[in-house]
Amino acid sequence: MNRRLIALLAASAVLPCLAAGCGNPTVVNGNVTYEGKAVDNGSIVFLPEDGAGPTSGGPIAAGQYRVACPTPGKKIVQIIGVKKVNFAQSSEEMERAAKEGIAKGDATGIIDRADVIPANALGNNTVVEVKPGPQTLDFHLKPPAR
Repeated sequence: MNRRLIALLAASAVLPCLAAGCGNPTVVNGNVTYEGKAVDNGSIVFLPEDGAGPTSGGPIAAGQYRVACPTPGKKIVQIIGVKKVNFAQSSEEMERAAKEGIAKGDATGIIDRADVIPANALGNNTVVEVKPGPQTLDFHLKPPAR
């Protein structure tokens, strides 16, 4: 590959961060799974562990994410997965679904939860070290311990 093409590719990787105003070429990407399956739809947020500084985040689609410009340092990673919720068509259908929930031990009355990853899932709210430059961080979450 010639040097001009390499320089052009490198500049195109850094340009989105510079345009966003963060001034560094840090980009984090990776895969997100829950119970071994790709998270279809959700979001990922990198929060500063010490509570000081900006947060960064982005969408998760088809099990993948890309976040440009997180500031380097220790971050708490919060992952949310959501699904499309089909609403009940009748009162009878809602009553049946509520009874099924109670039979499974869920007496909240919520028929169909939109969130698919509990906040206390194993691997959620993990502390990671974000380093300057591009890097890959994968997250494989599991159900919370009972």
